[in-house]
Amino acid sequence: MSVMCLKNPLVYILVFLLCSATLSCIGVSKDKTIKEEPDMHDSIVREQSLLVSDDEMENANRYNHRADELFDDFLYVYIHDKDVQLQRTLFPIKERLIDGSTHTINKDMWHDALDFMNNEYTTTIYGDIQDKGINENTSLENASVERIDLLKMVLTSYDFIKDNGKWNLKEIRNMSFNDSDLKDFLFFYSKFCQDSSYQRRALAKSIRISMLDPEDDTQIIEGFINREQWSTINNGIPGGIISNIRYGQKYYNAKSILMEKVSIGNGMSETFYFAKNRNRWELVGYEN
Repeated sequence: MSVMCLKNPLVYILVFLLCSATLSCIGVSKDKTIKEEPDMHDSIVREQSLLVSDDEMENANRYNHRADELFDDFLYVYIHDKDVQLQRTLFPIKERLIDGSTHTINKDMWHDALDFMNNEYTTTIYGDIQDKGINENTSLENASVERIDLLKMVLTSYDFIKDNGKWNLKEIRNMSFNDSDLKDFLFFYSKFCQDSSYQRRALAKSIRISMLDPEDDTQIIEGFINREQWSTINNGIPGGIISNIRYGQKYYNAKSILMEKVSIGNGMSETFYFAKNRNRWELVGYEN
């Protein structure tokens, strides 16, 4: 029956018209696809994936999606990526010197900023224990990173501003300890970390501790030690050039100071607690 039908000329004509219509539809569909607006994001991703490694793409995605939410995330990228420094520094940038004069730095004069943050550890100073969570605040619009030279007693502040959802370095300020709202503590701490006899005199009679058990790191030892026992647990206090990340902490007339030391290698932290007793700073607590 089917052979007889195919011999009928009308059947051939119908089959030909049907095939032509089908091909015509396919062509129209293809033309419509070509005329659609291309996806710019997909194009960029495809192009970038051919030019950079997977690790670089992961870092780029981390920067694009998260870095401007938290200042810490932005700071990490800014420190380690020279291109980001050039893009996120408001050139020509003003630098204020200790004597009060200013000069400007153009892009072609720029050097790696914040290189002191690539040390073995970073430190952040808090005026109150409640300030320790302030770095998680996504609504911050101003933040600073301070380079504190405890030997020369000078401080350089790198001031950042968040504008239209993006962090940028706005200004650099150099000052002596006398010009800082932390001067009272900094003068004390500069001597505390350099003079061992002075450090011993500045230890509280009873120091509160909270630390990992050296024989079992799943256990925590809490209690008090006397000043003679301090040397047995002290692994070295921050000294030389230290950092301070300011998220909005206030230090004016501070009666207590927390200094958090974070190891860059393993992320382990130590916190040193200082308090003012009879107008004298003392180390009163320690935890790791």
